[in-house]
Amino acid sequence: MNVNVGTEIPTMERVPDAIDLFTFSASAWLLHRIHYDLPFTTEHDGHPGLLVHGPLQGTYMIQAVQWWLGTSAEMRSISYRHSSPAYLGDSLRCGGTITEIDEGAGTFSAELWVKKSDDTGDEVVTTSGVATFRLPTS
Repeated sequence: MNVNVGTEIPTMERVPDAIDLFTFSASAWLLHRIHYDLPFTTEHDGHPGLLVHGPLQGTYMIQAVQWWLGTSAEMRSISYRHSSPAYLGDSLRCGGTITEIDEGAGTFSAELWVKKSDDTGDEVVTTSGVATFRLPTS
């Protein structure tokens, strides 16, 4: 697989369900009720539904790269920022663009994103970031 600057990472779609949110909460010790307690989330915090964890969306961005290139494209670092909420049942599209290759270090960097459609059908970025991965082995 050729990895070149400017190459678009193929889009991977994820639709998190209640089991995904509960399992991620438990495994990562992220115990805020907005991820698994619907009455609390809607009545106390005023959200329309359970929220998808920010770190789970970060994981989805990493998975998009590894789904494309395989697990030999090991993540070395990641930094991301959330800009819009994602809710249970949202169809999340994950992808990005290769921005740099460092042959000497054996790594490449990418700008990554998670997007969803809003109520009007417009595409909204929920999470964006940059990550560095080891160049995949053949």
